[in-house]
Amino acid sequence: MVNVAGRKAKPVNLHLLEGNKSHLTKEEIEKRQKAEESLTLKSDNIKPPTWLDSEGKKTFRKLIKEFEEIDLLVNVDVYMIAMFCDAYSDYIECTKIIQDEGKLIEHTNKAGETNRIPHPLLTKKSHAFNQMKAMASEFGLTPSARTKLIQNMQVEGDNEDNSFSGRV
Repeated sequence: MVNVAGRKAKPVNLHLLEGNKSHLTKEEIEKRQKAEESLTLKSDNIKPPTWLDSEGKKTFRKLIKEFEEIDLLVNVDVYMIAMFCDAYSDYIECTKIIQDEGKLIEHTNKAGETNRIPHPLLTKKSHAFNQMKAMASEFGLTPSARTKLIQNMQVEGDNEDNSFSGRV
């Protein structure tokens, strides 16, 4: 089966950051920028979903407060941030239980023998960590993710200093 979908479309500013390899004219660039601006999403309803537990809501509010400084989030980002906060809450809960019960627990098998096995919540804790790690990079919640954002912003700023002359 052949994939006929082609490449994903890129925002025009990203296209310009990468060097305008398609050689878009100034008019084409302005037309795309206007079209992208018309798709700007609202950011007037960013609050924690009711299904988050208290730890998740607390984390959500802390993150949103930090993001307000850079005006990055819009309403549709609420769900991804909430999923990060939910995974964080699960991670904390697993950690507390494992600290209380120990990393190894006693397990009696079908033959009646008792063995010490790794705590089952270690797997859930690892899964929650992987979820947080994946979403953290999407929102710049790690040093390396922030560095990438900063580099893109610097390149974009450099491109804005250059004036267009016909083709870019």
